[in-house]
Amino acid sequence: MSRPRFLAAWSTAALLAGCAFAPYSPSGVPPGASRAEVERIMGPPTGVYTMPDGQVRLEYNHMPFGKQTFMIDLDAGGHVAHWENVLDENHFDAIRPGQTMAEVLRQIGPPSFTWHYLLPRPGGNTWLYRFETIQRCTVFELSFDAVTGKVLDGAYPPDPGCPDEWI
Repeated sequence: MSRPRFLAAWSTAALLAGCAFAPYSPSGVPPGASRAEVERIMGPPTGVYTMPDGQVRLEYNHMPFGKQTFMIDLDAGGHVAHWENVLDENHFDAIRPGQTMAEVLRQIGPPSFTWHYLLPRPGGNTWLYRFETIQRCTVFELSFDAVTGKVLDGAYPPDPGCPDEWI
């Protein structure tokens, strides 16, 4: 490969890597921005939810490996009222047994990964969320009843994707 081609390829790779690791947050979205302006700045949302009060919530995440999910709440006029990262212990602690999967999605977005377990019968589903924490290899886990699809409980187990550092 000639030197100019090598430099062009290297520059392109460096630029793409910079984009991949660039901060991903709505901090550049001005308060009161319209939904169209939010989408111009952030791109299309990864999820759109209608909240119980009829307002719209836009979700922006980098699942399955992201550790942040930003929710941007729009007011009745379709303008930014509020935004926040919802993958933290305060938001996890607000989830209660008996909530539906749809309610959880509106609160904290989709999980990093899921699994289904068979025992004890009738089994259930587990959603795991990676999030930024001082305890590097911890996830938030929600268990759902297989029949009702409602939250049974939540916990903070070790991340199954982390290597065992102590052996």
